Amino acid sequence: MNIRDAQNFSDNVVALLIKEREKQGISRYELSGRCGLSETALGYIEKYERRPTLYTLKMIADALNVKVFELIKQIENNKI
Repeated sequence: MNIRDAQNFSDNVVALLIKEREKQGISRYELSGRCGLSETALGYIEKYERRPTLYTLKMIADALNVKVFELIKQIENNKI
């Protein structure tokens, strides 16, 4: 995997987290409070201006009650 592929992979995980947040009807403000990130930091991630660490992705996923490995499986299976 080259750097571009890794960046696309990260962006795909973020896209799935955004979809899940919207599906659950949770605002960025509410999610930031649940996962312990500032609303600004979450906004940077959701606007693809910053790439989150695995630790940060896990914090966000946990706050949405989804499993990071399930998101990764979905990306791998769909070849998004």
